[in-house]
Amino acid sequence: MNFPNQNRANILVVDDTPENLRMMVQLLSELYGNVRPTTSGKAALIAVAKKLPDLILLDARMPEMDGYEVCRRLKQQAESKDIPVIFISSLDETEDKVKAFQAGGVDYVTKPFQIDEVLARVSAHLQIHRLQQALVGQNEQLEKMVDKRTQQLSEANSKLSVLSEAKSDFLNLISHELRTPLNGLLGAMDLALAEIENHTLAADLKGIYEASRQRLLALLENALLLSQMQVQSGHFSSNTSSLDDVLQAACQEATNLADPHVVKLTQIPSGLGQVVGDWVFLNKALLCLIETVVKFAKPGEEIQIQGHPFATGVCLVMECRGHSLPEAELPHFFEALSVSKTLKQGGDLGLAPSVAARIISLLGGRIQIRNRQPCGIQLEAWLARRIGPDPRLHLG
Repeated sequence: MNFPNQNRANILVVDDTPENLRMMVQLLSELYGNVRPTTSGKAALIAVAKKLPDLILLDARMPEMDGYEVCRRLKQQAESKDIPVIFISSLDETEDKVKAFQAGGVDYVTKPFQIDEVLARVSAHLQIHRLQQALVGQNEQLEKMVDKRTQQLSEANSKLSVLSEAKSDFLNLISHELRTPLNGLLGAMDLALAEIENHTLAADLKGIYEASRQRLLALLENALLLSQMQVQSGHFSSNTSSLDDVLQAACQEATNLADPHVVKLTQIPSGLGQVVGDWVFLNKALLCLIETVVKFAKPGEEIQIQGHPFATGVCLVMECRGHSLPEAELPHFFEALSVSKTLKQGGDLGLAPSVAARIISLLGGRIQIRNRQPCGIQLEAWLARRIGPDPRLHLG
């Protein structure tokens, strides 16, 4: 039987019978090149220590130190534990074969052996050993790549953390520092308007001033709140609140927003139970949502508010007939200032939608906007309860 040359191998043959040793060395040398013969167990251990072989053919029965002991010692050493050992023995009892495998052998050939059988087993175990070595090399390379990638991600996260902190510090600085000159400017305007109180344009100028003043103060307040949520996002879902109370308070505050546009709020839903979130931040989120719906409503229309409680949360639906959004703007509606350039009947939206979406997201909920047919918008806010999975899993 002919066997191909498979990348030449270093094979150690251990047998105390010179005739068997000579025949095995001659046969394997023709196929694999480097074949080293030894006649004892001690000599085999010395040969392995000098140069690790790719495979060992080991006689089970030898004086002084038998093959089982040699194999056990090899498997105890980190350098030699993975070398495949094929036992060759005249012992054919099951007990002897089990003993060989327990010592760490990978195969067992009985004397008198068939040459083709020995060569087939040597070839198979050399191939397995090479594949295992290649796999070890690939795993080591993969571990290096993973370590490198982990280090890169750690460095990237560190940079992002620094950038995020810098952004938050900047927003805080801007929000706080703008208040000082703004308060001076607003105070000066109050004095100026008082001086022209009897002028024919005084009422119009005061109206423009008051609207601008409210927009500036709301923008500053929301910018500061967004920056606080960026830094303290983990603290917003530690409490629970009565949604009935929060919604009632938000609607009461929103009445001041609705009156100038002659917009009415329908009956407020009740029996909604407790939801995750601090009362102050929930109130802020709902107020922002109602304010947003109000600004899309046409004069004389009613703002519809519905509550749908379920086991793991509540779905609030707010809608009105009025102005709609271009479909292309819907996916980006809750991004900061994403639609501020679009003029609305009730004025621009500023940061209100972003603040509401951010608060509700930090509390484990979700918010969505869609256009009503034939006109108007509908906002849906999912608010989570303390127990149960994400409410988004229960609503389509």
